[in-house]
Amino acid sequence: MKNLIILVLVSVLVYTAVGISSPLISLYLQALGADYAQISWILSSVVITSLLSSYAWGRLSDRIGRRKPILIGGLLILSIAYFLLSRAPDGQWAWAARIFEGIGSAAYATLGLAMIGDLMEQGTRKGLNMGIVRGLGSLAFALGSTLGGRLADATSIAQTLIVCAALYGAAALCALVLTEVRRAPIITGPVVIQNTPGATKAARALPVAFLAGVFFWISAHSASASMWPNYMTELGYSKTAIGSLWGLAATIELPAMLGAGFLSDIIGRTPLLIAGGLGISLTNLGYLFLAQIFPLLLGVQVMRALGYGSYTTTAMTFAAENADQQTRGRKSGIFNTTMSAGQLLGTYLGGTIVQAFGFHFLYGVCAALAFMSAVCFLILRKPVKSAEPLAVTH
Repeated sequence: MKNLIILVLVSVLVYTAVGISSPLISLYLQALGADYAQISWILSSVVITSLLSSYAWGRLSDRIGRRKPILIGGLLILSIAYFLLSRAPDGQWAWAARIFEGIGSAAYATLGLAMIGDLMEQGTRKGLNMGIVRGLGSLAFALGSTLGGRLADATSIAQTLIVCAALYGAAALCALVLTEVRRAPIITGPVVIQNTPGATKAARALPVAFLAGVFFWISAHSASASMWPNYMTELGYSKTAIGSLWGLAATIELPAMLGAGFLSDIIGRTPLLIAGGLGISLTNLGYLFLAQIFPLLLGVQVMRALGYGSYTTTAMTFAAENADQQTRGRKSGIFNTTMSAGQLLGTYLGGTIVQAFGFHFLYGVCAALAFMSAVCFLILRKPVKSAEPLAVTH
């Protein structure tokens, strides 16, 4: 229980920092002189680095039987990266800081999911528990995004990014208190898997349809989110309003994730994954047609929260439960690598499409990508519920 509380606290600090920075990064890069296409390339740098390092971090943790040192190292890298980003005199400096950030982001995302999966392995309500953990992170994100816009308006975006660096440093200090149960390193050689239902599920690879759905979903979300602050600014909304709108969606994500986790434990993961894809498709159609009308934009943000919560909790649970402790690092790495690939496409498409065709065309493309994710999740054929622990003998 102590480890779970610490991991939740670490998650809250991390998502507060993410909430502060997310609505501001593209505006910060624009202020440094980058155009929309250049912003996409700079934003993509963190994703490229994460794509290249996620699986490596997960495989390393499985091989050495440790997760804590890599988790702490990732948080420290994030703290240093955001300090460097806050001091950037131009876009080239910011680009280098983002590359460094990607190394830390991959380590935290992969090992954080693996450690939570390890703790929940024996539980019977994995979806609900994941909803609690991730939902509290979204609540912290809401606080951060609301606070971030106000801090940026009152001081500057650069000063606000220093706050993010401090939050990541605090998260690393909290992670020092974790008590890690060492697992035996992976032994090279034949592994005999006992003939149990849990063993069959945990031993197999993550389904291609699931990974394809993750790729399309995160592509749609990343492309949409990367240019959303700039779109809102063009429509006349202030940084405070932008942060508050983002915070509204993140606040609703907590009950959305709790509900999604609870339902997925009962009816299976697949229906909630499909709902997440359709919800984000409708959200982007809302940005396309309704964003200029503030009361309707509030409704679109509610839809965003429901779609995001339904997908995120369920996808994380699906990835974490389809593994045992000796393979969870690698499978978490595969999941995060797929997400990074989708983020790479999304962040590239975001600024590039806006530069060439404008915001409205971008949000039409995002709606189509999210719908494709729902189709991929539909191919999973049957609801997937919790897997029992994998039993292995060497």
